[in-house]
Amino acid sequence: MENEVVSYLRCACPKCKKPVASKARKYCSDKCLKKAMTLRNMEAYRGVYSEFGENSGPRSMVSESSIRKNETHVTGNGEFVVDDYPVDPDIFAIAEANHEQYVLDRNEYEARVVIDGLEVFIKEYNKHHDVSYETVQSKKHEANLTEDQRVGRSVKAKEYQEKNKERIRAKQKANYYANLEKYRKKHRDYYHKNKCLKKKISGS
Repeated sequence: MENEVVSYLRCACPKCKKPVASKARKYCSDKCLKKAMTLRNMEAYRGVYSEFGENSGPRSMVSESSIRKNETHVTGNGEFVVDDYPVDPDIFAIAEANHEQYVLDRNEYEARVVIDGLEVFIKEYNKHHDVSYETVQSKKHEANLTEDQRVGRSVKAKEYQEKNKERIRAKQKANYYANLEKYRKKHRDYYHKNKCLKKKISGS
């Protein structure tokens, strides 16, 4: 009964007549608390459209072609087509083209960031190591080659050297004169090394 007089504090959740544990509590259990909060939120959201009548909300303002009746849902990637709010197909086409261009630009930017970071890493690596990064990676790649691949690489290298013999010689000559002292030191070290080796072999 609505006017019933009780000698205990009753749960504030609608349709629940259980007593509460103490005056510090308003609901008898967490279940009633969640139920009451849900009902309260539903009333708050419905109140935004209360002036439109009992069947208020966005669903009541659309045409008969409603989401509830003939929505086309494309499963797999979450895309869907809704005809409640008609939009010019040209606008859709422009939006789609802009999105595709945005994806391409984003991918290009991310790839550029990765490449720039790799270039900085290689530069710093070569600065602090005697063996260059390219040489290390080349050796790792060659270690994983099969015998057929090694033969194929050797044949291609010989063909390339035969076709570009003059260009390779010109490049080597330019590098030699650009670092003359470096190559002279290499030649001296090579000469003394072989000289000492010959003495050891001959026993003199």
